[in-house]
Amino acid sequence: MQGKGIIWQVPAIILAVVLLMISVPASPAHAKFNDTDTGAMAVTAARIPAPAANTVTVTKSCDSFLWFAQAKISVGNFSAVAYANYHELKIIDPDGVVQFTGDLSKSSGKSYSSGVQSVSNLSGTWTYQIRGYYKVPNSTNAWAGQPLTGTLNCP
Repeated sequence: MQGKGIIWQVPAIILAVVLLMISVPASPAHAKFNDTDTGAMAVTAARIPAPAANTVTVTKSCDSFLWFAQAKISVGNFSAVAYANYHELKIIDPDGVVQFTGDLSKSSGKSYSSGVQSVSNLSGTWTYQIRGYYKVPNSTNAWAGQPLTGTLNCP
């Protein structure tokens, strides 16, 4: 007789537990943590300045003869810019098109010549920019500094 009593008691206990769990409102657990600590790595940011005008020697000319002309811009000396590991010369024609980008660490990157062209093709204000960059080693990333800008006016 005792075996029959257990048969109905097990489902009744399970039903009582389910009803108890349903009737008790569930509330999420709350926790609050406060802590401060300092990092082991110090990080700073650097701003790459423009080259100082008094440290750069630029020779520029717009030579013309009759209907032909030639624009020339060359960088003789320049001082390295703080935080930069690469220096560049960029020449922009009067139409705003970049005509030349040179690496100032190479002799071929220090001068630009438009070649002999008609005067009308060279007429206007040419712009040159000398700028320092920090090129991240083993990466294609680079930070550009402020440019030292100058102009050459061709009639």
